Amino acid sequence: MGISIKDINNSNWKECVKLKVTQDQKTFIQPNVYSIAESKFEDGMKIFGIYKDDIIIGFASYILDKQDDMNLYKLMIDKNYQGNGYGKEALIKIMDIIKNETKNKEVWLSLHPDNMVAIKLYCDYGFNQEITGLEAEDEIFFKYNILE
Repeated sequence: MGISIKDINNSNWKECVKLKVTQDQKTFIQPNVYSIAESKFEDGMKIFGIYKDDIIIGFASYILDKQDDMNLYKLMIDKNYQGNGYGKEALIKIMDIIKNETKNKEVWLSLHPDNMVAIKLYCDYGFNQEITGLEAEDEIFFKYNILE
């Protein structure tokens, strides 16, 4: 498939903002412009474009938060490129980056409980749902143990 991960910067952020999910997925994820803006104010947040050849097809971000928890914050593939395995390949590459950058033993993420495609993607990779006591009607948590 041949995707690559590149930092979001002055030369590619506008293309990143144009990426969209399907209408059904809009309740599961914030627009990329929100995540890009948030990255300017959240210490430790890193944002990336997901590329197929020289075309940006997706966006990802993660953050080492104030509690020293590593959180995979966002992974999205544009609606025109979904269903081709790019999300799976991007997850592998992003997790490799996280594993090389963190001393943490765990990576956390949260999802909308109706986002079955994302739940399958993360569970297939090795994330497991965790009961944290912080769950809400629209959010469930998953954890990946790096050392396993």
